[in-house]
Amino acid sequence: MSGPDLDALTEQIWQRLTERRPRALLIGAPPEIDHNYNYVKEEPYEAVVLGDLPPGELLKMPTDPVCRALLADMPVYLWSGQSYKKAKTARLLCTELAAAEKHLRQLGVRPLEAAGENRLITAQEARRLLEAGVCPPKGSRLTPLARDILEGKEP
Repeated sequence: MSGPDLDALTEQIWQRLTERRPRALLIGAPPEIDHNYNYVKEEPYEAVVLGDLPPGELLKMPTDPVCRALLADMPVYLWSGQSYKKAKTARLLCTELAAAEKHLRQLGVRPLEAAGENRLITAQEARRLLEAGVCPPKGSRLTPLARDILEGKEP
C-alpha cells in the first residue's frame, strides 16, 4: 500500500482519532504541545482551553465564556507555556501578566501542562494507543501491565 491509498487510510485514522477526542473551546492560539483535545470555536464543548494568549487578552481574563464554563463546573485550562514568559524586559508588565494568571487559578482555572506530564497510562489505554499506532505522551507513567503491552510482552 502506498501513495493515494496510504494517504486516504492515514486521513481516515486521523479523523477517527480526532472524533474521539473531547471537544474544547480554544481561546487564543493552540498550545505548542498536543493535549488530545479537538479544538472548536463554538458550542458544544466539554472544556475550555486558554491557549497561548496575546498579553492584552490575558489581562482581560476572565471573559464571558470562561466565566460561564467555571459557573457550569466545566474544566477550564490555562496553557502554562505563555509566550510572554520569554520576555527579558518589561518587568512590570510581566508582573501584571503573572498576577492575571494567578487570579485565573484562584477562580478555578487549572494549569494545562505539557502533554502526558504525570499522566498514568493503564493497560486499557496502552492497548488503545498500540491499536492506533501512537506512542504514549512523553513524561507519562506506565502501569507494569501497560509497559508489557507496549513492549509486546502482554501475558
